[in-house]
Amino acid sequence: MTKCILIFDELEKCLDLLKVFENKSIQLSEVLIVKPEISKIDTKGMDLLNKHDDKSYEIQPIEKIRVLNPKLDREIRQKSMRIWLMPFGFFAGLAFSNMTNLTTFSFLGLNNFGELIFGGLLGMGSGFLGSFFASASINLNRNKEIRSILNLNKQGKWLMLLENQIESELPWFLIKESESKDIIFLES
Repeated sequence: MTKCILIFDELEKCLDLLKVFENKSIQLSEVLIVKPEISKIDTKGMDLLNKHDDKSYEIQPIEKIRVLNPKLDREIRQKSMRIWLMPFGFFAGLAFSNMTNLTTFSFLGLNNFGELIFGGLLGMGSGFLGSFFASASINLNRNKEIRSILNLNKQGKWLMLLENQIESELPWFLIKESESKDIIFLES
């Protein structure tokens, strides 16, 4: 699937392109409009934003879009890694404590079962730490233009994120005819 970002000066031009898509019955997998900071939106844009009731697209701040927010992307990855690393760490800690019969925490007055449980809890803690550091070390956002996209949004530009449906092509002719300032392709 292809993702691209169109950059517009005004919200009205974004909505005009969406009306053209609707008139030509063009279906897209995802349509997101990224609004700039509230202080950068003009009165006309604010009026259109307040009248937004169309369910075929969403208007979101840039902080809520995973593709454009590396911090959000990392948090989501960390949560999904934590789901399987913490239980794995717990059972690995149990198994290690059971295999070695170490009495590392005997000073706490723990019996053999308590040592097993404590070893499992330590393994679960290491699974949590592992998910945190592993998710921070992976950078799936390989697009080098994200910084420039963020800067354009901070300057008051409206961004439109388009994604085609499987086995269909984005309507490039209509996109190129739109009054967008730039078209940026995102790696899939």
